[in-house]
Amino acid sequence: MKLATRLVVGTFSIVLLTILILAWGERAGVPGVVAIALVVALVLAWVAGRSIARPLVALSAAAGDIAAGATPRFPRSGIPEVDTLVQTLRRLHSDLAARVVELQQQRVGGSTIIDAMVEGVLASDSRGRIVTANPAARRLLGYAPDAQLPDLAALFRARDARAAVGRVLAGEDVHDVEVERDGRILALNARPLPEGAVLVLHDLTEVRRLEAVRRDFVANVSHELKTPLTSIAGYAETLQDPAIDEATRERFLSIVIGNARRMQRLVDDLLDLSRIESGRWSPRVQSVELTSLVDDAWEPFRARAADRQVSFHREIAPEASQAVLDPDALRQILANLFSNALRFVPAGGNISVRTAASDGGVAISVEDDGIGIAREHLGRIFERFYRVDPARSRDEGGTGLGLAIVRHLVEAHGGNVGVESELQHGTTIRAWFPGMAGGAANGQ
Repeated sequence: MKLATRLVVGTFSIVLLTILILAWGERAGVPGVVAIALVVALVLAWVAGRSIARPLVALSAAAGDIAAGATPRFPRSGIPEVDTLVQTLRRLHSDLAARVVELQQQRVGGSTIIDAMVEGVLASDSRGRIVTANPAARRLLGYAPDAQLPDLAALFRARDARAAVGRVLAGEDVHDVEVERDGRILALNARPLPEGAVLVLHDLTEVRRLEAVRRDFVANVSHELKTPLTSIAGYAETLQDPAIDEATRERFLSIVIGNARRMQRLVDDLLDLSRIESGRWSPRVQSVELTSLVDDAWEPFRARAADRQVSFHREIAPEASQAVLDPDALRQILANLFSNALRFVPAGGNISVRTAASDGGVAISVEDDGIGIAREHLGRIFERFYRVDPARSRDEGGTGLGLAIVRHLVEAHGGNVGVESELQHGTTIRAWFPGMAGGAANGQ
């Protein structure tokens, strides 16, 4: 029965029953019949109202559960109008649950993406209190994953950064403001939100470092080329004078040729370094017999070492007499290390090559008993153009690129290179290559 019909029939029945009780009481002369009629009418009205109100109250409770996010319990009333409302609420609850799941998935997906970003992302409310900070932002700003972040206004100490934060909280976009924090250079971009702001931090430290390296590289190349070019130009102009004697002419020509060869070595080293660093070169590895290869690499230096009475020794370990690497690259590595050792070892000194099995690969060491390197220089000797003694290195024809080439060639094999040295006690440079092939013992 429909709700309206129930209400009408119930009301009519109560009224009719009340009239009948009153009529009977008047005819029978029963006192208090009015009170009885009223009591009966109220009881009947209460019963009828409760049968209608009970499902409505349960329906209201179900709606409250939906609003609170709890699982609702829907009533069964038998009243078509109420049952229709129940079905409508059921569909609403199902749609809301599906929408909540979808939003949660989107939120998780968005949070995962933000957490995986290499850029730092910060979000704040309208008062500048940080409500979101991804791991990259905490890392770039120097905060632990569980550390409490200060408000945006107190997050940065630099004036430009504080001004940028003030502008974004005032509703203004901020673009590419550079901030230095704890040795890092960060680019700050920010945009206001309806209730706060979002900031994005890009780490420019490596970019700025590479720019500085590029500037230093250009300056160093210019300086290295300018010195021999100036010498060549000066002596060439002097050679144009017909009055100079033959001995002077020969000496000047020798100086010109020496400087030209120095420039050629510099250009060759630059081309090698550029080729390796650009990725256009990769090692062509094969099984290499180390004894013969070490001897081949030393051969160009044999006469120079004999003139200075420098002794050469090699100790090839039986278990490390062969290795898997690029033989041409190893020759170049050894040639650079031999050249450096000869430059700084005194007359009558010693240069040694040793191999050893290490960490599943082969370690090749070049040792000398020369003047050594001070501790403060050890961390930089593999940089391009870095020289411990610039004047001596240039006088002896060094380009300042040999050890940088060594490092890149070794690392291209997946290996690493290190140095041990002490002033007046010599230097050892050790290159490690993965992938040992083993081998038998080789004599000296």
